[in-house]
Order: sequence, then structure tokens, then C-alpha cells
Amino acid sequence: MSPIPPHFRIAEKIARVGRSRGLFNHSILIHGPTGAGQREVALRFGQSVFCETGDGPFGACGECRNCRRVPQGLHPDFIWIEPSREKGLPNISIDTLREQLQDRLVLQPFEGDKVVGCVYEAEMMRPEAAGAMLKYMEEPPPHAVFIFVTENRERILPTIRSRCLPVPILSPAEETIEAGLVEGKGLSRAEAHQAGLWAANEGLLPEAALSEGVAQVREESVRLLDLAVREGEYAFIPQVKALKYDWETTARFVRHWRDLLRDCLLLAEGRAEPQTHLSETKTLKRWATAFSTEDLAELIDRGFEYEEGILGYANRPNCLATFLSEVSARSRASRG
Repeated sequence: MSPIPPHFRIAEKIARVGRSRGLFNHSILIHGPTGAGQREVALRFGQSVFCETGDGPFGACGECRNCRRVPQGLHPDFIWIEPSREKGLPNISIDTLREQLQDRLVLQPFEGDKVVGCVYEAEMMRPEAAGAMLKYMEEPPPHAVFIFVTENRERILPTIRSRCLPVPILSPAEETIEAGLVEGKGLSRAEAHQAGLWAANEGLLPEAALSEGVAQVREESVRLLDLAVREGEYAFIPQVKALKYDWETTARFVRHWRDLLRDCLLLAEGRAEPQTHLSETKTLKRWATAFSTEDLAELIDRGFEYEEGILGYANRPNCLATFLSEVSARSRASRG
């Protein structure tokens, strides 16, 4: 088996310790930036469950019959589900889950004592599929192990995410990333550091975090939240109603607002600088004075609910406008 890359170390330890103790979490969420090796890590977790010896990295030898069958798709108790774009199916439907996973879970394992269901690109589950998956997770058969794989855990329904053991796949060393941005993109050290923070927070590589479309949504998020804090509904509602984004991008607005409010809360509680949005420090400090810490904490929690509503295909502009209305109302109450 090939050597373990340094950015796999956390994932490798989680799998190896689970195998050595004979205790596998019912649900895990493997996440990391694009190209970080999520597929390989998911397959190695599968091998760790079924390996005949449990020896080696990830708790799997990589050489026994079971270890060979997992990546070949030949192990009868390892179910791999992912979008079939070549067949014109970019999403994972509830029918796919029922046919490939649910029907298999009602049966006992053909071999051993576990059935592993791996959902690759789990963020592509349609809302009804994600709802069905949540039901499986709430009352899992004792032999079931669920592995979810994504490039961005924030795109997974919060109710699913909260039930999973997070398994991060790290990016290359922060210093290496920042040096590459300074040399390759001509950024200042401060700009490169900010790009690295955005990338880590959004589950993207730094180049993607700096791309025009992603940056535009981030900037619009700051502008709309500022209107809600300073001016009220008359200022932001017409602009929110005019937004023409798909559901994934719309949900990203709520995530940005939640992250910005989290930075506000940290500042309000005495932190010297924001955790993520360093470039907005001045604005965040002004916002922090407009809310009580209790209101900020409640708004952050509400953000999860609105994100789930958007991912469930609720009316997207209305979700955004209603959340900002709550922000505006709490800001006025704090000022008053």
C-alpha cells in the first residue's frame, strides 16, 4: 500500500484507532478541499472495516482479499453511491438510495458483521434523498456504517452533519499555500493569509476561494448584512428579491452571514481579531456593538435553520429576506 500523505494523518488515525478498538462510528463525514483525496480516504475507511488482519495504515493491510475487493466494487457489503453524470444524473435521488442502500440495509451482512454505505459527493443528494438518509441515521440497523464524502461540509444538511464524526482531510501546510499565492498571484502576505482563511472555512482551495464568482457572493453577503444592521428592511428587501442564484449559491449567503455573525460574537466576547474575515475587521467591530451576545448566538443558530430551508427548496429569496429581517429587528432592539 502506498505511503500516507501528510494531509491524511488525521483521517488515518481515526480509522486505525476505530479498527483497533473494534468500534466504528455509525456515521462519518469525510471532508476536504477539491483534489485532496477524498475518494482514496473513503475507500481506505471501507478497507479498515473489512480487512482480514487490521494491520497497516488506516487499520487495513491493503493486500488481503477483502481489501482488494473494496476499491474494485466487488465486496458485497460495501455499497458505493455517487452521481452518474455520464447518464445525465448529476444528483443523488431518493430512488437511488432506496434501490442501492435501503434495500440492502434491511438484510444482514453477507460476510462479517457490517454493511458500509458510502455516499460520495453527498452534497448532491436531493432534499428528499437527504431526508430519507436522515431517517436511516436516526434509527440505524446495528450492522450499518454510513460514510459521507464531500468537498464542502457546509453543503450537507446540518441535521445530517451533526450526527456524523467529522473526518477532515487537510490542505497542504498553510505556509506553503500562502507563499504560493504571494509568488504566483502577486498577493501581499495579508491578502494571502486572508485567502487561506476563506479557503479553509469554505472547503475550497485558495485559488477557488479567490475566483470571481465566489468572491462576488462573499462581497454581496457583507453588503446585504450591513444594510440589515444599519438601515433595515426598506434597504435590503428589493435587492434580495432581485437575486437570481441557484439553491447552492443562495445557501452560501446564509453560511457567510452565519460566519460573519460568529466573528462578531468572538469580537464581542473579547477576541482581538475575527477568526475568518480579517479584511472586514472594522465593519465587524461596528456590527458587534449593535447586538447583545445572546442575540448573536441565537442568530447563528437560526442561520442553520434557514440554510436547511433553502437546501430543502423553500422559497430562496424569502428565506434570505426573512433571515435578514430577524437580523435587522435584533439590531434595532439592541440599539433601542
